[in-house]
Amino acid sequence: MTKISVFIVNIGTELLIGRTLNGNLLWLGSRIYSLGGEVFASLTVHDKRDQIASALNYAFSSPANIIITTGGLGPTYDDITMDSVAEWLGKKLVLNEDALNFMMKLRRPVTEESKKAYEKMASLPEGSTPLFNFVGAAPGAMIVFMGKRLFVLPGVPNEMRDMFERYVEPFIGYSVSRGIVTRVEGIYEAQISPLITRLTENFPTVYIKSHPSMEYGKSVLRIEAWTQDSSVEIMKIYDELRSFVVTHGGKIFLEKQG
Repeated sequence: MTKISVFIVNIGTELLIGRTLNGNLLWLGSRIYSLGGEVFASLTVHDKRDQIASALNYAFSSPANIIITTGGLGPTYDDITMDSVAEWLGKKLVLNEDALNFMMKLRRPVTEESKKAYEKMASLPEGSTPLFNFVGAAPGAMIVFMGKRLFVLPGVPNEMRDMFERYVEPFIGYSVSRGIVTRVEGIYEAQISPLITRLTENFPTVYIKSHPSMEYGKSVLRIEAWTQDSSVEIMKIYDELRSFVVTHGGKIFLEKQG
């Protein structure tokens, strides 16, 4: 089965001025990998039409099978993602009655003013499939274009995650990722790096990474190993790490296995 490749475009000026941490990218990367896919690349851009268009140009020229955008679907003046996507596709932005009715049923009573806001959010690129929002308000959209699937998702984290799980996951695959996370004390990264290099050569389908840090004044090294290859015996990597650490006077703890 061919691995699905995903290109992520995070849209929002707040992400680029230090106002908001880009947790959506972190969550999507982890989730996509756990499903057996991979993130080809990501871009973060301002709420500006030209930047959104440039990001879509880059994404659609990549080998990625799926493009995901997050952010800019709300009712305010700077929520221009859906309009920008429609313009880039060369399509009209049209009111989707199904998306509008779904929102209005969940949010009664509806005033004339709020209805205009809902109509803005329910206006989607012509020919797109609406993605109903069961957590918030703004719907997303799915468009098939140039042989790829484009998913336009909200930027609010819990809304984005729910929509991703409902609508995007079936196109990526099923959970196959396995791995370990170890905690090492008394060993510095420079000491163990030759072993990590050798392990990556001996286990080419395993992602192995070390993360040094200081905790309560103590040097701590976390080493993780993850794979989507079902033939790999992941605990063999742990055994080699443990042998090295113990031989060199350190301590190692298995924090996670799954």
